[in-house]
This record gives sequence, structure tokens and C-alpha cells, in this order.
Amino acid sequence: MERKVFEDHRKGGYAEVWHVAYPAVLTMFSQTIMSFTDAVMVGRLGAVELAGVGFAGTMVWGLYSFFNGMVNGVNTFVAQDYGAKRYRNIGTMTWQGFYIALASGAILLVLSQFSGDLFRFVGPDESVQRIGSTYLGIRMRGGVFIIMWMCFSAFLRGLGDTRTPLKITLLANIINIAGDYVLIFGKFGFPRLETEGAAIATVFANGVGAVLFFAVFIAHKNADLYGIRSEWRLKMAALKRLARVGGPIGLQWLLDMGSFIVFSALIARMGIAELTGHEAALRLMHLSFMPAFGLSIASTTLVGQYIGAKEMLYAVRSGNSSLRMGFLYTLFIGLVFMIFPEKLVALINSDPDVVRLGSSILRLAAIFQVSDGLGIVANGCLRGAGDTKWAMFIGIGYAWFLFLPLAYLGGFVLKGGAVGAWAGATLYITALGLTFFFRFRSGKWQSIKI
Repeated sequence: MERKVFEDHRKGGYAEVWHVAYPAVLTMFSQTIMSFTDAVMVGRLGAVELAGVGFAGTMVWGLYSFFNGMVNGVNTFVAQDYGAKRYRNIGTMTWQGFYIALASGAILLVLSQFSGDLFRFVGPDESVQRIGSTYLGIRMRGGVFIIMWMCFSAFLRGLGDTRTPLKITLLANIINIAGDYVLIFGKFGFPRLETEGAAIATVFANGVGAVLFFAVFIAHKNADLYGIRSEWRLKMAALKRLARVGGPIGLQWLLDMGSFIVFSALIARMGIAELTGHEAALRLMHLSFMPAFGLSIASTTLVGQYIGAKEMLYAVRSGNSSLRMGFLYTLFIGLVFMIFPEKLVALINSDPDVVRLGSSILRLAAIFQVSDGLGIVANGCLRGAGDTKWAMFIGIGYAWFLFLPLAYLGGFVLKGGAVGAWAGATLYITALGLTFFFRFRSGKWQSIKI
């Protein structure tokens, strides 16, 4: 009896959340380091190169976002089926995610032929267009690897295995960093490809990661239990269920990233210094919100598993524990951004105008850190419950009817430039984060059925 009480006390507590979260946090942090290293290396080529690659990177994730969101629904189903001991469903739903990934890669391959047109449409400086469109095309041709990566990591996370994704991500990051150094600067007899080299290195590293994830999935120690080798067929009923949960996630991510691409395009029209300062500050912001996504992953998994096991008390406790941990982390990062902005921006690009603009943006980022972290983690809790439609409507509505109008007002109407636009973004991010937080606290997600 005492053992049962002890186990019940641990369920949903900080120790359990941290046990699931820390590999996911380290995974996200390592991805942040990879992105940061890319920025530092490309930044050594010049401000135009950093602006082109940074803006193209934003567009890449915008184009990936719908497909990534679709397959991210695998996490919700695997977690709930695992908690409910419906083990055969786990293989079925993951295979459907894999088929979505293959179809998504084919679509991105076709769209890659129009990367130049996409870049001209958003309208940054011509020199930025030339660099960015080439980088964008290469990354889009390798898009299938990222979506496969997302699908199979969602499978593992749903089971509570966040360590395997960490190991694969660390290896892929090492390959990417080495590839960047060799191909960007032309080392060890390789040609100097500069920004094209950065794109090729990233696609190659993503490809290695995707192959490793697929191998782990096929050879999983519980492959027979989860139906991995028997439930591989395309099943329309299962595909529709996945689309009902993953579709809203994907649509929210797509339109959310779409709004951010428009936001970045507005800043790009202000000049190269403004765009470079914006991109430098954005790279540093990854230090805050990517690890918060790690906690979000843990909350999705634990909330989903406890809902599947019909233990709602521990689902709620898991969410609350994750939120408190996210609060402490983002509070710390906010203080760092507020105290050392110039030094941080100078690590990426030392141009005085870039440092001045980037540090001003980073101080604004310090203001919204806590609310952003709470919103990211709370949204993860809601995904674990399958509460994705509500999140979709709120995310899209705030992005297009609050974020962009406020950014345009601050940047152009009030003539605040890039800093004014980011002041509008600060109000939006604060409002969105608090809205997700209060949705979780309301408990309405507890009645969602998938």
C-alpha cells in the first residue's frame, strides 16, 4: 500500500515530467545550437548572407509547418493508445503518419521549382532574394526527411521515449556542423559553396536522421506488440482520424508561420540592417522557446497517456508541473536577454547597426518570455488531450487579426521601424500565451474525445 501511495505521489510530479522532458529539452536545445552555429558561420560571410539564409529558413519552416503539424498528431494517438493499452493501434497510426510524410515530400519537391517566385513574392532586397531563393530550393527538396523525422519522433515520444530522438538529433547536429564548416568555407578539398553549402549540409544531416528514425521504428524491441510489422497498410479510417487531430495542428502551424513570414517580409522592406538585426535576435530567441517546446513535448505525452489510462487527476498534475518548470526557465532567459543583449547579438554579427537593432528587439523578447513559455507548454497539454481545433481557431485569429495589424501599426504607421513592429509582436505573443494558459486552467480540454 505504501508503494502504491508513493507511486501515486510521483505521477504527474516534477520528477516524472523532468524524466520525460529533459531529453526532449536537450533535443530542442541541440537543434537551437545547430541553428545558432549555422547563423554564426553564415554571419561570417556578411550581413546580406545572414539575412538571406535567415529569411529563407523562416520560409522553409512555414512551408514545412502544415505537414509537420499533420504528422505531429501521431504523438497524441500513440500516447493515448499506450495509456489505454490499445497497443496494435500504435503501429497503425504511425504508418499513416509515414504515408503523409511521403506525400508531403512529393508536394515540397514540386514546390521547390518555384522557390525564386516565392521569394520574389514576399519582396525582400534583390541581393537577399538571390541568396535566399537558392537556399530555399535546396531545403525544400529535402523536406521529406524533416517530416519523416517528425513522424517517427512523435511515435517515440508518445511511448515516453525521448532519449532516442535526443541521440539521433545529436548525431545529426554533429554532421550538420561539420558539413557547414567544410562546405560553407571550402575546407579539406571541398569547393567553397557558402550559403548553398549550408543548405546542402542541413539536408544531408536531416536525411541521415530520417533514415535512423525509420530504422529504429522498424526494429523496435516491441515491434510485434505495437503492430509495426503487421499494420503497415494504408487505412483510410485511421488516416481520417489522424487528419481530424493533426489537421488543425498543421493548419494552425501553417497560418501561424505564414503570419510570421509576412511579418518578416514587412521588416525586410525596411532594409538589410533591420532584417539582419531581426534575424540575429530571432536566432537567440530559439534559446528560450525551443527548450520550452521540450517541456511541451513532455506534457503532450504525459497528458495523453494519463487520459488514455483514464487517470485525469494525473493528466492535470502533469500539465501543472510542466507549466511551473516552463515558468522558471523562461524567467531566467528573460533576465539574460534584458541584461546582456548587445553581447549576445554581437556573437552572431558585430555590425554596429545590427547590434543596436538586434539588442533592442532582444529586450522586447525579454518582456514576453514568461507568457510565451506558458503558452507553448499549455498548448502541448491541449494537444495531448486532442484539443486541437480550439487551439487552431485561437492561433489563426490572433496571428492574422492581432499580430500583423499591431506589427504594421508599430512599424509603419507609428514609424517605429523594426523595433516598433516587434513591440506589436510583443503584445500579440503575451496575449496568445496567456490565452492558452487559461484554456488549460479552465479544464474544458478534459471532455475532448478523439
